[in-house]
Amino acid sequence: MPAPTQKIYYEDPHITDFTATVLSCEIDIQTGNLLLTLDKSAFFPEEGGQKADTGTINGLPVLDVQIKNEILTHVLPAGAADSLSVGDTVTGHVDWSQRFDFMQQHSGEHILSGLAHSHYGCNNVGFHLGYEEVTLDFDKVLNPEQVRELEKEVNRVIQMNLPVFISFPSKEDLSAMDYRSKIEIQGDVRIVEIPGVDVCACCAPHVDFTGQIGLLKVTSLQNHRGGVRLNILCGMRAIADYTNHQNYVTDVSVLLSAKPEKIGDAVRRLKEESQGRQERINSLQAKLLSQRLAALPDTIAGSQEPLILFEDKMDAKALRDAVNVMTEKYSGYCGLFSGSDEEGYFYIIGSKDMDCRNMANLLREKFGAKGGGSALMVQGTVVAPKDILAKIIKNC
Repeated sequence: MPAPTQKIYYEDPHITDFTATVLSCEIDIQTGNLLLTLDKSAFFPEEGGQKADTGTINGLPVLDVQIKNEILTHVLPAGAADSLSVGDTVTGHVDWSQRFDFMQQHSGEHILSGLAHSHYGCNNVGFHLGYEEVTLDFDKVLNPEQVRELEKEVNRVIQMNLPVFISFPSKEDLSAMDYRSKIEIQGDVRIVEIPGVDVCACCAPHVDFTGQIGLLKVTSLQNHRGGVRLNILCGMRAIADYTNHQNYVTDVSVLLSAKPEKIGDAVRRLKEESQGRQERINSLQAKLLSQRLAALPDTIAGSQEPLILFEDKMDAKALRDAVNVMTEKYSGYCGLFSGSDEEGYFYIIGSKDMDCRNMANLLREKFGAKGGGSALMVQGTVVAPKDILAKIIKNC
């Protein structure tokens, strides 16, 4: 078996430029990409829930980096093999902005997970650090107040600018050490320690001092598999998110002609006004529909031909009341479709003598409609042109 790749990121995570010797070049038969192994590398691979570093080798983009049996495989684009051969000396460059971003996110996660563990007995059972999103899963439920208190304490730890220590303790020292670990680890264990806050087994690069994280913000909390899932942002990601939200608030503030701190009141007032207008519209629509129904003939002698009407978007109660009126006058299917060809229709179909579930099945088969109900009445949604709907129903 080839020797393990020398991992420069363990020696110093700040090293981004290096030279190395090509040990193997292989073509991935599925993608055509070049799979390159080197004697040493500064690229951190996809490992421990974290995506791989990005950068270049001899100016060619590194698409991915994987690790197996302590050997790093660098994935380069198809065609890279034309300029690389075994034995070549190559120059690698790791994208520092992404490396440092990942260091901030991962170190922030350690502080949050360590505090959640010491305060509430939470174990981190899932972690994903992507190029845009960071999620972590705890095995216990936390409420929003507990999460906000944890967030405050994390940021106090960041402001304290504590050192972040990295070590590879001996088996004897490790057996006496109380540390967190999400998985069972074989071989040497790398420990990341933030004094008084967290001790955790981890393979990824981290900041030197907690102050380099900048800040941490929890952006979402949801119940997940008997525990909770959190989304977090650290450093410049958090700053960018705050800037975006500030822009959103400013836009809404201008549109509502309200100070930023008053937009909640303005939105509630606007919602109440809108609801009032909609209620008046619903009332007028119901009256117009009632007049239209009154103008229909009292019966369709000896016929069970479907009676189908199409209306603009209306209140569901008004439609249901209208269908009930129609079924008192006619024995066939009586239906109302509310909406438009572009947005689709909400429908209610009723009958005293016909099984309306047959009509629901027909709409489902012909148009992929959704909905259901009883023999007396069905309702649902359908997207199809009005003239085609009317033709299909009348010919059923």
